[in-house]
Amino acid sequence: MKHLLSIRLPTGLAALRERNFVLYVLGQFTSRLGDWIELTAVSWILYELTNSPLALGLSGFFRAAPTIVLALIGGAIADRLPRRPLLLTTESSMLIASLTVGILAASGELQYWHLYVLNVVSGTLSAFSIPARQALFAGLVPRSAIQSAVTLNSCAVRAGAFLGPSIAGVALALGGYAVPFFLNAASFLGIILALAAMHLPRFERLAHTTSLMRGMTEGVAFVMRSAPLRVVLGLELAAGLFGHSTTLITIIARDILGTGPEGLGLMLSAGGAGALLGMVLMITFPIQRNARLILTVGALYSLLWAATALSPWLSLSLILLFALGTTDGVWGISRNTLAQLLVDDALRGRVMSVVMLVTRGSSQVGQVQAGLLVGLIGPFATVLAGASIIALAIARSWRVRLTDAAEGQATRKADVAEKR
Repeated sequence: MKHLLSIRLPTGLAALRERNFVLYVLGQFTSRLGDWIELTAVSWILYELTNSPLALGLSGFFRAAPTIVLALIGGAIADRLPRRPLLLTTESSMLIASLTVGILAASGELQYWHLYVLNVVSGTLSAFSIPARQALFAGLVPRSAIQSAVTLNSCAVRAGAFLGPSIAGVALALGGYAVPFFLNAASFLGIILALAAMHLPRFERLAHTTSLMRGMTEGVAFVMRSAPLRVVLGLELAAGLFGHSTTLITIIARDILGTGPEGLGLMLSAGGAGALLGMVLMITFPIQRNARLILTVGALYSLLWAATALSPWLSLSLILLFALGTTDGVWGISRNTLAQLLVDDALRGRVMSVVMLVTRGSSQVGQVQAGLLVGLIGPFATVLAGASIIALAIARSWRVRLTDAAEGQATRKADVAEKR
């Protein structure tokens, strides 16, 4: 692998020495920027067209369902096929999907169910794209730079989450429904061009003696043998199902704070800005090996989420969401880094597909249950109940040694022995 820089960099920036990784991060940023522009627009447009919290929450279901069904297949394929051609295919297809919806909106033909179809298409393609992305970027750096790679990759994602919603709010207010979808379509060019410019080995295919079905189950088996990984995924599940979501923040913005799309954009961007600060903290003060501190940050997240539900003013909500985003950024990177460090390269695509199944599936299903609960008990009680469940999950994890390297190593050796 060719180095971009020969000079010595701080540990938190070590991954930037790799040219391919720098290209990947730049492409990841533009792609995620477009994703957040589109996600914010879809949320606001659906709520305006249907005026129904349940219909808004169903948007998450239609994105999550294909991801849940196809995630294990996508992970197995990510370990069997060259990842660059696979990603070029999925990213180009998502570009076409967003462009199609933009054209429908520009022509005045957009219906709410078109957005559901878009989410189904995006969820299906993501089931193959996300495991391939996770497996690709971790392989662009040496293992010693994995934490740096995870943190910087998360910076790119969170930067998109910071800027995208505000851009979407302005685009909706000034340009109408079509503009956000055109912007998202254009954003895919970033990752496509980055992939095309990478200098990767000619042959990425690994030799496989097992069937695709067994390949799908190997990732699940690995997770079941690793107690630290199971705990990490349990926390991911709790955060995804009951943490903050676009659905709940949209409802809070319009129905509680009485703001428009610009206010929603500011609220989502405040969380993204806080997450960026969390990335900076993780670069400067890596904490992934301090399990108690990881759980403490998670507990603080649950408290801030509960406080957000009680805020009656937009200005206070922005402050709370910024703090919430900071804790979420630190907590999320810590969980993701642990997951990456506990996985062998040969199984990375399959195991990360299980991680994706939990994280993406739970976050999207969480939006459905949020829509249902808001209709039954209101937004305040929904958020407070979710924050309480997250706190309970953290309390149950307090005695587990999340960073037990010996156990992680034993798990890897057991997996190698089984394959032999």
